[in-house]
Amino acid sequence: MTTGAPDRFAAARWVTVERHDAGRWSVTVLDEADDEIASFGMGVEGEWEPDVVDHVAFALTRLGLRTVGARPWREDELGLTRAAVLPA
Repeated sequence: MTTGAPDRFAAARWVTVERHDAGRWSVTVLDEADDEIASFGMGVEGEWEPDVVDHVAFALTRLGLRTVGARPWREDELGLTRAAVLPA
């Protein structure tokens, strides 16, 4: 884990994932007020489940975060795929 990452992401409460086109995804980490903490792109070929979900989970683990719940992902009112997160 990167030094300082736990402090940077301590306020994280949500993560959203948006598909841009084949193999391009953006991941945004948000606080309780939906203010952006960080955003990054991912290049992942394949279907949301299982391909992209596993890559997003790995990236969140590297940031010191984990999704909450047995089925954490849902579509929000903006059409983004969203999950609640907490520090790992």
